[in-house]
Amino acid sequence: MDDSQTPKPGGVAVALHLTGAFELSLAGQAMAVPHVVERLLAYLALAGRPVARSRIAGALWCDSGEMQAGKSLRTALWRLQRLGGGIVAATDGQVALAADVPVDVSELLELAQALVRDPDDAAALDGLPRLVDHRDLLPDWDEEWVVIDRERYRLVRLEALESAAAGLLARHRLTDALLVAMAAVQGEPLRETARRLIVRVQLEQGNLVEALRSYQQYRALLNAEFRLEPSREMTDLVASLRA
Repeated sequence: MDDSQTPKPGGVAVALHLTGAFELSLAGQAMAVPHVVERLLAYLALAGRPVARSRIAGALWCDSGEMQAGKSLRTALWRLQRLGGGIVAATDGQVALAADVPVDVSELLELAQALVRDPDDAAALDGLPRLVDHRDLLPDWDEEWVVIDRERYRLVRLEALESAAAGLLARHRLTDALLVAMAAVQGEPLRETARRLIVRVQLEQGNLVEALRSYQQYRALLNAEFRLEPSREMTDLVASLRA
């Protein structure tokens, strides 16, 4: 079976979305894709490089024997070929996602890393709403190779949101800072650094009751989950209000 892919017809744009539900789009329209093909494309996208056929087969069909796993991979590539569009590049030994197929999670990781390095990066700040909106990587998938990348994306995203929120607070863009900090808390409710940013913004806004309420809500959550108290650094933020 020839697994090579034909070039994208007419230069039609293909894009792969892995945050939220899986989506393969062609010219902006979502395509119906068999789940076996979804898994193959997601694996190649997260790998970000050519992968040996044997490795792909072993990862995606780990409950099958070597021959059956290899057959399943060939079938998946054949079904992918029927979609057209030059989505993957396949040889006898390796398979890779085509270099010109954009993957949302790769773009979001680059954006997040740019914000961590420099929260004042104007181009990165322009893309901040995308990072706020795109929360989870394939949240309904439980394969080990997805879980590892999901956690990596989650942590980098949280660091970026906090970095951006702190930068916005420093420039007194308080509403934007609050929204971004809240997005970080939504991603991890027990993350104190994000909770502290919310309290700092509310204090800067002069919303003292809201700041105290935010502190108390976090304190109650932390106590209920782990029988712990917020750090001294957070408590000091609202010490005078509590008194």
